[in-house]
Amino acid sequence: MNGLHNIKSLTLDELKTWLKSVGEKPFRAEQIQNWLFRNQVENVEEMVNISPSLQSKMKEAFYIHSLTEELKKESVDGTIKWLFKTYDNHYIETVMIPTNGRFSVCVSTQIGCAMNCSFCRTAKMGFIRNLEAGEILEEIIRVNWHLKKAGILNVENNQAEVTNIIFMGMGEPLNNLENVHRTCCTLHNQKLFNMGRKRMTISTSGVVPKIKELVDRNTPCCLAVSLNSTNNEQRSAVMPVNKTWPIEKLLEATDEYTKRTDNYVTFEFVLIKGTTCTKETAKELIRICAPRRCKVNAIALNDGDDPHLEAPSTEEVDQFLEIVRAANVQITMRNPRGRDILAACGQLAYKQGTAESC
Repeated sequence: MNGLHNIKSLTLDELKTWLKSVGEKPFRAEQIQNWLFRNQVENVEEMVNISPSLQSKMKEAFYIHSLTEELKKESVDGTIKWLFKTYDNHYIETVMIPTNGRFSVCVSTQIGCAMNCSFCRTAKMGFIRNLEAGEILEEIIRVNWHLKKAGILNVENNQAEVTNIIFMGMGEPLNNLENVHRTCCTLHNQKLFNMGRKRMTISTSGVVPKIKELVDRNTPCCLAVSLNSTNNEQRSAVMPVNKTWPIEKLLEATDEYTKRTDNYVTFEFVLIKGTTCTKETAKELIRICAPRRCKVNAIALNDGDDPHLEAPSTEEVDQFLEIVRAANVQITMRNPRGRDILAACGQLAYKQGTAESC
């Protein structure tokens, strides 16, 4: 943006370095981040303990807003989806899901996606670029602004702020791990968002080396893996990532994650008629999950763009769940949210440059 940089993308040390370079005291960095992330101000002028001269320097070097709200839709179930335009005129979507006084936000981490999963509409967009940490954080901040202006308080701390973050919107989070890691660290910072690691979940299609890197970095988060099939033939047909990192390699990585972090892994499982929602698949899923510290989040296929994929019937879903639960494997059937506004899993997609729904 005219040579300016996103101030929300800077770490504390990077901000201190910049302050030194312009002849300002490094301790101002904590004050600035407090205004940006704790108070979540909308402009530099609201930073009342920052001198006008430093405010001017900040305006010359940085921009404070990287997203512009273009559209907001509310579902009959209370789910809200925002369409945001980025500073370089692309589009992303962000979804807030209210549940019993808690507010989960599904954030995008990339503009588009390169993973090409057949059941996901975002895949049709292709990949354009990674989002900066500041852009991802601004998705959350803008949802907080909505809650504050609407006077909606959560039951966790009686504040107008989100309670949970899910990195499951547009894009593959682990292919943008540097910026996702920075985002999680800022959210986890007790002086800023003060969000516990168990309230942040990174979802991946199965980028094996990045799962290991996530552990090495000690990123404050939980891990969810889109398993979606129980054998390599089926999984490769709907998730091309499996051709590079097949199920065996993926499970090795999740086993290492569990061992090193002492956290369980969530396996996400899309139920597709005739393939992933059968008696045989249920038994295969038991073989995978029974010996592991994990839980399964199942969800029926949402409407997408692949005419060859169909959602199972209620009876087929119930039968599948009954078989898995009989083996004492923890499995939860997630209710789809925001289907009527195309905000459910796999439904986020926009034609870049036109702001028209795909």
